[in-house]
Amino acid sequence: MKHLPDDIDDLIGKVLTGEASQEEQMRLERWEQQDPENRAYVVGLRTIFEQAGSIRVQHQFDTDAAWLKVKGKLRRDNERFLFFTPRRIAAAIAALIGVGIILFQVNKPQSAAIVRAEQQTVLDTLPDGSKAFLNKNTTLAYTYDSRKKMRVVKLSGESFFEVKHEIDRHFVIEASDLRIEDIGTSFNVKAYPESDTVEVAVQEGEVHMYIPGQDGLHLVAGEAAIYTHSDHIFRRLEKADTNVLAYKTGILSFRNTYLKSIVDKINDLYDARIRLDNPDIASCRMTVNFQGENVDTMVDIIAETLNLTVTRKQGEIILSGIGCP
Repeated sequence: MKHLPDDIDDLIGKVLTGEASQEEQMRLERWEQQDPENRAYVVGLRTIFEQAGSIRVQHQFDTDAAWLKVKGKLRRDNERFLFFTPRRIAAAIAALIGVGIILFQVNKPQSAAIVRAEQQTVLDTLPDGSKAFLNKNTTLAYTYDSRKKMRVVKLSGESFFEVKHEIDRHFVIEASDLRIEDIGTSFNVKAYPESDTVEVAVQEGEVHMYIPGQDGLHLVAGEAAIYTHSDHIFRRLEKADTNVLAYKTGILSFRNTYLKSIVDKINDLYDARIRLDNPDIASCRMTVNFQGENVDTMVDIIAETLNLTVTRKQGEIILSGIGCP
């Protein structure tokens, strides 16, 4: 990101807390419109403001500081990472406490972060030392509540976590109404907001997935489950998806798998537009491994194996044929 104006954090803070004049609001709007990166910077702060967990503070604050300076920068074109350190704030904007912006609390510094993955995956280390590998189109907001001794991650999208386990500081992921609590674990959570389901797969250790008022499920290494928001039902999967971490590893492995399932997975993983022209070929089965190949190469391998024809037209890839060989 280009150099930020010296007073931009103060301006954003005043707008978020409702203290900005109309002229200041218009100035921020103009700055956002100048560059997509400017808008992303503001959106990142607003997301933390709206999403981060409450932090109750009962100590008195100095009254001569109005806004926490944000030491943030873009690590990549597709990543937004903001890290906050303690600082004095004005009593007039004490309403910021409870929305996750990190404020000065006597002997109790807080930390928070927001990480975004847009068009590419992102690997990042959270303030507590835990690692998160984000799939594309994913945002997570991390906060630590010292009162509850709880590390909280609000997740929108998909991420693989390697949690730095601490007995006295719980690590909980929130995906809408669902909670996933780490019990010494590495695991994957898929929770895109447009989907009615959340999928959890455990690689190592154990997790407890639940909603307030329900016991939920305990999952151990090798197990997976799906939670449905609309009916609040947990369903343990008999067989975990072997390709659940394909976005992280770049490896796809199919064993006697229907062509439709293969195509659906590739489309989902790579934002591809592969279409089967003949419904009869959807049930053709195939065993194949892909490791790092691009979409065109994978399609060509599929077509060669199943004796199909490939047509590329206006960004769409069409597979056609008379049936299974």
